[in-house]
Amino acid sequence: MTPLPTHAPTLDLTELQAIIDSSADCIKVLDLNARVISMNAGGMDTMEITDFSVCQHLLWPTFWEGEARRQVELALEAARGGQTTTFEGPANTFAGTPKWWEVRVSPLRSPDGTVTRLLASSRDITARKVAEQQLIQAQHQLRNHAQTLEVRVGQRERALEAFVRFTTQVASTTDLHDIAMAASDIIRDAVGGATSGFYLVKGERAYPLVFSSNTPAEVRAARRAGVPLSMPLVADALAQRGTTFVGGEDGRLQSVGYASALSVTAYHHGDQPYALFATGTPRPEWTAQEQATIDSVGRGLGLALERELQARQLQERTAGLDAFVAFSEASSTTTDILALAREAVEVLETTLQVSVAYYELDGDLWKARVWSGAFAPEVVAVLTAGIGMDAPSYAEAVQTRQAVFVPGWSADDEGVENTEEFGAGAFYPCFAGESPRALLAMGTQRAGDWTPREEAVFKAVGRSLTLALERAAQTRELTVQRDALSVRTHELIAANEELDAFTYSASHDLRTPIRHVMGFADLARTALINNQPDKIARNLDIIQQGAIRMNGLIDGMLMLSRAGRQDFHPRMVALGPLIRQAQQDAQLEFPEQDIDVQVQAGVAVWGDETLLQQVMSNLISNAVKYSTGRDVSEVAVRVNETETEWMITVQDNGVGFDSEYSGKLFGIFQRLHTQDAFPGVGVGLATVRRIVLKHGGRVFADGKVGQGASFGLALPKPLA
Repeated sequence: MTPLPTHAPTLDLTELQAIIDSSADCIKVLDLNARVISMNAGGMDTMEITDFSVCQHLLWPTFWEGEARRQVELALEAARGGQTTTFEGPANTFAGTPKWWEVRVSPLRSPDGTVTRLLASSRDITARKVAEQQLIQAQHQLRNHAQTLEVRVGQRERALEAFVRFTTQVASTTDLHDIAMAASDIIRDAVGGATSGFYLVKGERAYPLVFSSNTPAEVRAARRAGVPLSMPLVADALAQRGTTFVGGEDGRLQSVGYASALSVTAYHHGDQPYALFATGTPRPEWTAQEQATIDSVGRGLGLALERELQARQLQERTAGLDAFVAFSEASSTTTDILALAREAVEVLETTLQVSVAYYELDGDLWKARVWSGAFAPEVVAVLTAGIGMDAPSYAEAVQTRQAVFVPGWSADDEGVENTEEFGAGAFYPCFAGESPRALLAMGTQRAGDWTPREEAVFKAVGRSLTLALERAAQTRELTVQRDALSVRTHELIAANEELDAFTYSASHDLRTPIRHVMGFADLARTALINNQPDKIARNLDIIQQGAIRMNGLIDGMLMLSRAGRQDFHPRMVALGPLIRQAQQDAQLEFPEQDIDVQVQAGVAVWGDETLLQQVMSNLISNAVKYSTGRDVSEVAVRVNETETEWMITVQDNGVGFDSEYSGKLFGIFQRLHTQDAFPGVGVGLATVRRIVLKHGGRVFADGKVGQGASFGLALPKPLA
């Protein structure tokens, strides 16, 4: 057995150096000025240094940046004073790899106790720091589940100082300009001398929103016109949906003469390119550290853009919902189309401070029916005269069946005169089934894109107006059906009343001439037997008069029947021509009578023209007949219009009647005067009543004996 040594063996310098070199900690000996004198081999591996000469005699504080460098300076100062200091901080390796370090700085003393050198030992604690940061991210995720995706990505990327700085800076904002500016500032600071710009894609080009503060004026001016998406570097970034780097001659050719190394990070909304983040530096190539930093900030910017989009979409939905509610509340009590349009115009005017017009299709023209008061008279004249269906933006809205926003309005290109003052326009089509029925349009004098809020509000009001128009159409259809049912009910009631009258007339009015015929036929037979030719002739005359009377009654019944069965085709009908024709008919019927008919000019009502002609002819004929005892038959036709109906009254200067019997005058075969005094069969006013009931209206009469009479009707107005 080997005996134990009586004292500890002494290691030589070679053995001590081997022990130090085997340590993964980066152990450095510094002079009092903090210049690196030596570094162990294990530390060189950890710092990714292959040749010690690249760092020999360098100032150790230059290995650090920001707050970490300040901690290094404080630790060195303490060590020079004889104290040992420990701290943690981030620093990149010589290869650009970002790491976290636990650092211990101690004094090295001479035998007499004087501090002659400094010892700095750095231990790689990146894994622990990553774990700590992931724990922080997990806690943050519990506090704010709305940013789950960003938190998860952030947990994996917090190792990058640039990413940490960027996400910290933009954590409390969703403003697109602020987010882009923060990314540009981070790149400027983290990648020395690099410039950057944030661009928004519009069509086939991307236009700058933000430049970094160090971007030269000539670069800003050159990029104002936008960057084509076909540029090779941009096209590659869009295809890869990520970051693309280029350097050397390729970079110089694609820059504007300032940069050689370029990068572009592409961002998409769904499948559509949305934005670009471009960076550049005069140096010919990017370092690995710079590429890692740009890629890290680019990913952070992507997450911030997603959050900005979510916040913007929420704002858009909120604004759209507010507009929808405002319009719905304002329009819930009406089914009048133009009233609904006015509500839509008012909501958009109030919410967005824009000028608004509501169009309806008239043939092949869009004609404004409702518009903002802010429109100049010359603009109103153009809009009300009509815009062709082939006007580009109008046609696009109809063809796509969705809202169309025009950021750069051109009166010449659109073919809409007197609208040069507007900088942007928007159009929303309203369809009835497969056919366009209306168009909602708004414009602003401000040039440029509509904001997402403005677009959301306009779409919401457009959708709400379409629903309101559909509801109004359904309500009108139900009302028409109800009114038709009401008319039919009135017709059935009238038919029953007329059937009762017919039954009475068949048993009374028709039998009266028959009894005359039969009675005087017997008398004529007796006279024939007695050879009394004078009596025979007189009896035959009476028989003939009875037959004529019965024939007139039958003709009247047929006329009344035809009035009830005639087709009904309502439309707006001018009363003037009907009254003039009725006057001519009356003059032919009473050629010896002077007739003076007074009528209001320019009056139109809703009804069937043929049937209304029968009504006016019967009423004016009736008025003339009962005023033939006057030198001149004075007839006045008056129309009184209310919100729901037209009341037409025909007044004469005839014999009049006792108003006690006014309710019986419109019945079949009802007469207040003898046949000898005023010939007739009593079906004219019954025909008037049947026709007016067919229109859903009503009849009335008034008079005084010897002071004339007035007969009238009330016709309902159609739904708007």
